[in-house]
Amino acid sequence: MAVPFILGGLALAAGVFGAKKAYDGYQDQRAAEELDNDAKAIFDFAKENLDIARKYAEQSLKNLGHAKLHIHQNSFKEFIDIFSKLKNVESDDFSKDDLKFNINEFIEFTKESVIDFTKLATGGIASLGAGALAGLGAYGSVGLLASASTGTLISALSGAAATNATLAWLGGGSLAAGGFGMAGGMAVLGGIVAAPVLAVGGFLYSKVGEQALDEAKSNLHKAKAAASEMNTARTATTAIGSIVNESLIAIQKLDEILIEELQTFKLMIIRENDYSKFTDDEKTYTQFIVNLVKAISGICKVNVLTEDGIVNKEFKKAVQIAQNLNKEIQTI
Repeated sequence: MAVPFILGGLALAAGVFGAKKAYDGYQDQRAAEELDNDAKAIFDFAKENLDIARKYAEQSLKNLGHAKLHIHQNSFKEFIDIFSKLKNVESDDFSKDDLKFNINEFIEFTKESVIDFTKLATGGIASLGAGALAGLGAYGSVGLLASASTGTLISALSGAAATNATLAWLGGGSLAAGGFGMAGGMAVLGGIVAAPVLAVGGFLYSKVGEQALDEAKSNLHKAKAAASEMNTARTATTAIGSIVNESLIAIQKLDEILIEELQTFKLMIIRENDYSKFTDDEKTYTQFIVNLVKAISGICKVNVLTEDGIVNKEFKKAVQIAQNLNKEIQTI
């Protein structure tokens, strides 16, 4: 007669065990959701900050692109018009600070750059296409046009930008638009970031109980790893924006000086255009004008980024030269 009681006791125990498992499953599901929410918050915060850095760098490159166009259309064009009227120029006078500098080659290069930029601007800024101004800011003046004689754009610069994945990403290229997207942009920042870790899976609750908790823990680990790499990418992207902004400030200051000094230079050449007859002060002044153009041109003609997607050392050097000249002028 004790059997029913034993069976009843087993049933009760089974019921309690089942309830406990159900409760544990519920708790695991809640814990999984909390971990997934944490993971998503960590991931989204890092992604948002990286995107802010990308937009900052993109705008900096666009501003530099605008500046290059303006300078070549205006002050550089006027400089070429004035300097071309000089006769008997003594080349050695312009190589004192750079043994490899050849004034004739420099003038010819600057003249061709002015022609290229003028052709580029003739079609209007709007016709350059998405990301083109960023590309114009990032690339040196040589190679902007497929042919200097025809003025044909290299796919409105978007094709040129696509040769550098970092630049394409900085220009806002999404995967849908044929760009590189978040993962692609991170993967090419000098190889410092690995894109696969971004495959977090959208933090979906596709499993229940212990499986959900295990997956949530995995999501959290992936999110933290991705956030760490996005923070690294953000640092690199911010550095690109910062050096480009520094270059912009430097050439704008020098260009303001150049525009003002060109009026004096023009009057001097009108009075006497034979360099061999210049006084020492006039020769020094001419060298000063050329140095202004050299410093600005240095920033304009050097690519901001290497093919690896990192800031070009030569570009940093050009920025430093322009900054140093600004400081020298301030002390005069």
